[in-house]
Amino acid sequence: MLPSTARRIAARTLRERAGAATAALALGLAGGGAVAANLLTTATPAGATYIADIDHDGIPNGTDCDVDGDGIDNGSDDDVDGDGKADDSVAEKDIDGDGLSDASSRETDIDGDGLADNSVDETDIDGDGLADDSAEELDIDGDGKADDSIQETDIDGDGLRDNSLAETDIDGDGLADDAAEELDIDGDGVNDDAAEELNIDGDSFADNSPSEHDIDGDGVDDSVDTDEDGDGVENESDSDDDGDSVDDVEDEHANGDDN
Repeated sequence: MLPSTARRIAARTLRERAGAATAALALGLAGGGAVAANLLTTATPAGATYIADIDHDGIPNGTDCDVDGDGIDNGSDDDVDGDGKADDSVAEKDIDGDGLSDASSRETDIDGDGLADNSVDETDIDGDGLADDSAEELDIDGDGKADDSIQETDIDGDGLRDNSLAETDIDGDGLADDAAEELDIDGDGVNDDAAEELNIDGDSFADNSPSEHDIDGDGVDDSVDTDEDGDGVENESDSDDDGDSVDDVEDEHANGDDN
């Protein structure tokens, strides 16, 4: 059972959405133009409904710092769209309530704060108040799956699997995984070259595990990867191929495969 406040918010949201659709239709028939376009709801491929301005305050969700109009900024709100589902619960797969699933490649702004998830300016993708690169943030995209769990295959929630060639920015911080400036590929708050970092790409397989064949999660098997740890330095010039902070000369497992 939802708390009474959450029930009221959810009920209000449903009423407003229904009212918005009616208003949009009326405005459309009356030639309302741009106003109608802002309120109009349209079906998405997933069968959900997209609403450009959930709280109907005249500010589109993408630039509205308080999407559901509850007086709490999105960055501090644990229920951004006011649907009664906590943003970090598995039940909530559309944090900002815009009708686009958080796991959809079409969803480029999960928390609806107006900052693209893959922008260097977006430091809190799911809007839970925890910086994506902090050690305390264990679920960057707020889907209820821990970033280092085997169930989490898309850490930043951009619709691209972390181990795919198409995914070039696993933690969605705007820095390419193979860029020299990217010091924390999985965004767990631990530098990739730190002795404490035992799982560079955050895929639940330790870098020195026999099961880990792609240390930096770039979709290229370590056996043929010219930059195994994804630090932007090719193996032949890198004194620490697997990024475990142990020099290759002294590292029994320089290729990170535990053999």
